[in-house]
Amino acid sequence: MLATAEALDRLLAAARRVEGRERVDTLDALNRVLAADVTSPLDVPPMHTSAMDGYAVRAADLAGASETAPVVLPVLQHIPAGHAAAPLAAGTAASIFTGATVPPGADTVVMQEMAQVPDDGRVAFAQTPAAGEWITRQGADIERGSVILPADTRLTPQALGLAASVGCAQLEVVRPVRIAIFFTGDELRMPGGPLEPGAIYSSNRFTLRGLLAGFGCEVTDLGIVPDRLDATRDTLRRASTISS
Repeated sequence: MLATAEALDRLLAAARRVEGRERVDTLDALNRVLAADVTSPLDVPPMHTSAMDGYAVRAADLAGASETAPVVLPVLQHIPAGHAAAPLAAGTAASIFTGATVPPGADTVVMQEMAQVPDDGRVAFAQTPAAGEWITRQGADIERGSVILPADTRLTPQALGLAASVGCAQLEVVRPVRIAIFFTGDELRMPGGPLEPGAIYSSNRFTLRGLLAGFGCEVTDLGIVPDRLDATRDTLRRASTISS
């Protein structure tokens, strides 16, 4: 008899890497294994975006702003998320929502809680912001050309979301391992039927199939094999043509 560790070592030494590849839709790639690196074709975010609801401005336009001497600017555009932004003219402000594109010319965002709106198309600022405040820079999360998922990664729901965030509609994955399983013993019976004296239900069949399916294997179930040499040999031959 072999010790468990020795048997496992022998099995791993004889294992061969699956070479087949295929492309699958990212939506259908859960639990598959990547066959190649996934490289981002774009920056994430793909443009400078606002990290707050507030006002996009030029920091220099608010120089010297204070509670006693606020700087008042006209609001000439409103920028919701998902819409293009026009260039920001000097001496003006643009109201902007979280995730919206920062307009060209603006270099900071003042959160709306730090501004006063007198309801006349203008906005007042009582402090000078630093350039870059509340702006998420282009590529801050992911840079174009970077590897976001290396080959041999098992694709979790989080990994699929990451791939989708850079526009990957399909992924190159390793072909699933094909496995044939069978269960030997004259005493084995399937649940649902009566148990004769000396018989037991084939519980391992359910456990093993579930474990293999969880690993993404293609499972062929050859059923219960009686305790006969010819039946065992025949089943092993069939299994050898299926699994790889």
